[in-house]
Amino acid sequence: MKNYSLKSRLVLSIACTFVAVWIVAFAWLYLNLEKKMNETLDERLSASAHTVARLLSQFPAQQLIQTAKPLVDELNQQNLIACEVSFFSSDVVINQKVVARTNGAPIGLVNREVGFSTWKEHGVEWRSYVFKKGQLQVVSAEKVQLRDSLLTEILKSILYPLLLTLILCITLILWIIKVEFRPIEKITGLLIHDKNQPNNILENLSEFDLDTIPKEIQPFIENILELVSRLYESLENEKSFSAYAAHELRSPLTAIKTNVQLSKMIAEQSEHSDLVDILFDAEQSISRYQNLLEQLLILSQSEQQQRISAEIIDLKVLLNDVIDQLKSIEPDIERRLDIDWNSFTAIRMSYYALAMVLTNIIENSLKHAQTDLKIAIYMQNNQLFIQDFGVGLSPTELELAGKRFWRKTALENGHGLGLALCQILLQQYGYQFNLESKNGHGLTVIIDFNRKA
Repeated sequence: MKNYSLKSRLVLSIACTFVAVWIVAFAWLYLNLEKKMNETLDERLSASAHTVARLLSQFPAQQLIQTAKPLVDELNQQNLIACEVSFFSSDVVINQKVVARTNGAPIGLVNREVGFSTWKEHGVEWRSYVFKKGQLQVVSAEKVQLRDSLLTEILKSILYPLLLTLILCITLILWIIKVEFRPIEKITGLLIHDKNQPNNILENLSEFDLDTIPKEIQPFIENILELVSRLYESLENEKSFSAYAAHELRSPLTAIKTNVQLSKMIAEQSEHSDLVDILFDAEQSISRYQNLLEQLLILSQSEQQQRISAEIIDLKVLLNDVIDQLKSIEPDIERRLDIDWNSFTAIRMSYYALAMVLTNIIENSLKHAQTDLKIAIYMQNNQLFIQDFGVGLSPTELELAGKRFWRKTALENGHGLGLALCQILLQQYGYQFNLESKNGHGLTVIIDFNRKA
C-alpha cells in the first residue's frame, strides 16, 4: 500500500459521508416535497371548482342560461387559476356557450373528463379538475410550469442553506482534526528534526508530555520512545566500546610490534632465516591490526563529532599528496591512474577528512579491481568520479558495501571499515557517497559535493 496521510483520508472520508448522506436526504426531501405540493395544489384546484359551483347553484339554472352572456375575467396574472363555467342538458353543451371563463384559459376545458387530469395544449402542459353537478360544470386548471417554478424556488431556498451548512461543517471538521492531530504532528516533528543529532532528539522526546497524546495511540508512542532510547543507548555503548577497546589496545600492540621488530633484528644478526620470516609475518599482522585500531578510533571520533571545521581545498594538491602517500603500498601508482587534472575544482571540506576519504577509495580500487586497466579519476557537475574497470560488485554486494566490517571475501585484506568511514565523513559535510557497478563489471565511486543538508 502506498503512503497516505491519515488526516487527509479522515477528512475526505467524513466529507464524502456527509455529502452522500445529504444527497440522499435532499433527494428524499425533493420527492416528498413534490408529492405534498402537488397534493396541496390539487386540493386548491378542487376547492376553487367547488366554491364557484356553490356560488352559482344559488341562482336558477334557466335564468342563468337565458340571461347570461359569456363573461371574461380581465385579470391576466400567471399564478391565477384558469376557470370555465358551463351548463349541460342531457350531457350536451347548450349552443356551445360558456357562462364565464378567465382570460388565458385553454379552449378545450369543456371537453375534460370529470376529476383530475393532466394534458397538453399548444405545447403547454395543464393540470385540471372538473366538477359536475346536475347541468352545471365547473373546470379549474393551472399550468404545470407554474408548479415546477414554485417547486424550484422552494428547493433553492432549502438548498442554499444546506450547501452553506455543508461547507461550514467541512471547515469545522478540518479545524477539529487539525487540533486533535497537533500532538501527533509535534512528536513527528521532533523525530524528523535534527535527525543527524540524536542527542537533541532524545532530549526533546524525553521532555514531551505524553498526556497530550490520545489514549488509542499512547501505548504505541510510549513504546516507540522507549525503543528509541534503548537504541540510542546501545549505539552509544557500541561507540564507547569501540573507542575504548581501540585506545586500550593501541599501547600493548605498539609494544608487541616493537618487541617483534627487535627480535627480527636479533634474528637477522644471528642469521636465522626461518625465524626472520616468521617474525616478518608477525610484524605484518601487527601492522594490519594497528591499522584496524586507528580506523576504529577515527570512526568513533567522527561519529561523535558534530561541529567540524571546513576550508577551501585545492583538489589537485590534495590528490597529489594522497598519491605520494599511497606509493608506499603501490610504487607504480601513477601508471595505474588516469587523472583529468583540468576537471578539478575547489572543494569546501576538512583537508584531513577528504584526504582520508580519497586514500581509502583509491586504495580499495588498487587492491580489488583485479585488472591492468587504469583507474579513471575526474570531476563533472561538482561530482568526483573514481572509476575502475575490474570485477565490480553485484547488486546485493553494492547494498552491503557500505556496511561496517563487510568484505567481499574473507580472503581479502582489509577490515571492511574504509567505505563506512568515507560515508560518515562525507555526511558530516552534507555530501553524498554512491557506488555504481554496471552489469557487475567495474566499480564507480561517486562523491557528490552538491550540499544536500
